Amino acid sequence: MHRARRTRDERGALSIEFLLVISALMLVFLVMLQYAVTAHAHRAAEVAAEEALAAASAYDGTAASGKQAGNHTLSDLGALSNTTVVVTRSGTTASATVTGDVEQLIPFLPVHVTVHIEGPVEQFVESP
Repeated sequence: MHRARRTRDERGALSIEFLLVISALMLVFLVMLQYAVTAHAHRAAEVAAEEALAAASAYDGTAASGKQAGNHTLSDLGALSNTTVVVTRSGTTASATVTGDVEQLIPFLPVHVTVHIEGPVEQFVESP
């Protein structure tokens, strides 16, 4: 008795599998790269917020001088786009908030960074 065997034509299957694996690896690489770019941008925003807070919380500092220092730092670092720097100062505390958009490497995945820090305002105290 002779059985009829069905054979599948598997020509090209390796090429399709290769493309699927390469596509998955590229996606993983892009996600890792996006994470690195986001981490760098977050650190740049932290530095700008620290500079803004230092300028605003100085003894003779103002909210305007803090905002100017934050914007100047952001323009020097250049890691964010569409940035905003908001600085407030009261009698005892100052705060700085820096927001911006990170360079988008993965389509349809926008990444935003926000950093907010607060600190005391320097005050002159006479020694006894």
